[in-house]
Amino acid sequence: MEDDRNQPVRKFRVGSVTAAVWKNDSGFSVTLQKSYKEDDEWKNSQTLFHADVVCAIKALERAERFIAQ
Repeated sequence: MEDDRNQPVRKFRVGSVTAAVWKNDSGFSVTLQKSYKEDDEWKNSQTLFHADVVCAIKALERAERFIAQ
């Protein structure tokens, strides 16, 4: 069984962008990644193209609302 500390407490996906909220001793942190398919394999990247920026903003806004609650 995987340790719960290695899992985000919540994920917010908008389009191909996901904001993951993590709980740690200092509070919360957020990671951002973009999923894309290359041939038949799904991959992740931290690089966003212009079209991904609005999705990233929306995902981060949802993460911020979750943390603020």
